[in-house]
Amino acid sequence: MTLTLTTVVTGVLGLWAVTQLSSARHHLEIAKISLSTARTSLAEGDGSGARKELDRAARELAAARGQADKFPLGRPFRAVPLLGSPSKAIVDVTRAGVEVVAAGMTLAEVSASLPTSATASLNGHDLAGLHASATEAAADLALAERHLRAAGRFLRGPSGAALPPVSRLASKLASEVKRGRQEVAGARRGLGVIASLTASGRETRLLLLSQDSLELRPTGGYVGSYGVLHFSAGNVTLERYDATENLPEPQPRLEPPRDLEPWLPRWWGLSNVNWWPDFPTTGQTAREMFKRQGGGDVDGVVAITELAIARLVGAMGPLQVPGYPEPVVEEGFERRSLYEVELKRPLDEPRKKFLIELANVVFGRLFDLPAGEFAGVARAVDASVGAGDIQIWFADPALQGVVQHSAWSGRLPAADRDFLMLVDANLSASKANLGVTKEVTYRVRRDGGDLLAHLEVVVRNEAAPEENLNPYYNGFLRVYVPRRSQLLTARPGQRDDGRADDGSYRVFSQALDVHPRAEQRVVFDYLLPDSVAPDGRYRLNWIRQAGTARDSLTAVVGRRIRQADPTQRSFVVSADLRPNPIVRFLRSRWIVRRLAGDAGADVGSSGAPPASVVPSGT
Repeated sequence: MTLTLTTVVTGVLGLWAVTQLSSARHHLEIAKISLSTARTSLAEGDGSGARKELDRAARELAAARGQADKFPLGRPFRAVPLLGSPSKAIVDVTRAGVEVVAAGMTLAEVSASLPTSATASLNGHDLAGLHASATEAAADLALAERHLRAAGRFLRGPSGAALPPVSRLASKLASEVKRGRQEVAGARRGLGVIASLTASGRETRLLLLSQDSLELRPTGGYVGSYGVLHFSAGNVTLERYDATENLPEPQPRLEPPRDLEPWLPRWWGLSNVNWWPDFPTTGQTAREMFKRQGGGDVDGVVAITELAIARLVGAMGPLQVPGYPEPVVEEGFERRSLYEVELKRPLDEPRKKFLIELANVVFGRLFDLPAGEFAGVARAVDASVGAGDIQIWFADPALQGVVQHSAWSGRLPAADRDFLMLVDANLSASKANLGVTKEVTYRVRRDGGDLLAHLEVVVRNEAAPEENLNPYYNGFLRVYVPRRSQLLTARPGQRDDGRADDGSYRVFSQALDVHPRAEQRVVFDYLLPDSVAPDGRYRLNWIRQAGTARDSLTAVVGRRIRQADPTQRSFVVSADLRPNPIVRFLRSRWIVRRLAGDAGADVGSSGAPPASVVPSGT
């Protein structure tokens, strides 16, 4: 009778506990939705909407904590091994949620404090107000970052909780927290740079490179135009904006890269300076080249493609350019620019008048940004930085240190594991990249003790033939891989160029010649160094070339198949390439000797079996 009563009481308490856990989880789910909505509102500049959702999240978190603290889920129950873990997980998730709410409230205050032309501080391109608020906001963002770090610590345990609904929720929230920390860190970097550039005692000239991805180059496209942004005593102006073809010959000349030299029309100048995909390398060269072409000293270099300009135009609404009746809009911006500069007859005088006038309109609008457009412009800039359509380099080590490890810098990462980047250059003065795309598949497999890489690139020129615009595609493709990789078979037109000039990589190259409505297939087979998969744990970092968002990139590693996000430059693939236990046993020293029929046979210091004994692959 006693046993029966105990069983009944335990069962009732268990059902009660499950009901409370379910109720607490429901409150947490609602809180997570509110947090996600608040994040979206913050991104759109809706501070009041964000605070409303954060308040709702706080109420739901309090309700969830209340359920977790009730009998029988209170402290005594949480002390019970295993049985108490779901309750403890819910408590930790609510603690993490409270930290996220606190971070969100801080971010809402930061968003509201940034000045726009709705106040007098930005009128006339006077950035004193922006400097003050950027300096203050940096401290607030540091506080938000501390809250998010605390949230991450609270979520470590719940992500592995015994109750799957709680662990799944915690894992999702942990991913959001990680992403939020990255965004806050990026905002801190950006505000730090703004605060430095807009300081009243600072004088800074930044060289602006306007790149055209329809004529592809390693950092995004041909540099057809340039400008100089001048920050002085808390003010900023677009000092000049002109075509690179109007710059004089560099004095003295710089010796051009070997593979670029045969295609230069005259001498090597600013228009073709971006030969290196590592933007700090290109930035330093551009600074020196601009000085030799009479531009004077600059303190940094900013590269921006026409894709970034299009996003800014979309964020600020249709723009009216003086002398051009039809307003400029984001949709079809590439073709509009192509028409105004290359196709219409008669051409403007100067030929790039449209781009020059547009640049003055865009930057003038940015300097006097209306309050309602701030969030949209911020999203446009963020998307462009993520895709590599905006890159920046500073000569000042302190400023460069702020952006060095972010997407802003365009710096190629250290190739300590597997690394891949395809770098293409359109060597003819054509706009063929309007119709050229690549379908890239990268496969990594184990062959015995070796890791073999197979890279296949199908280059398609899908556009119709047009004189000057698309006579054919004359490209030069370089493949950046880990330094100790070995090209196994050099096919016709391929080269192993050895170590890259701008990093610890090895470079393979291939000439491209793709006529309209045709395609070319390129294949590279190479041996990867052991360092890419220590102990069989493999990791790939694949960087997309700026200006190639339409290219399809697929990695096949073991059983994992990953496709790159076209909006992001980098994607990572991790895989376990260790042989399965049966294969490891067959490769052991003891079984090799038995199969070889000689127990005393020496299989070498590595213990690796003869290739004829153990089948290759896994």
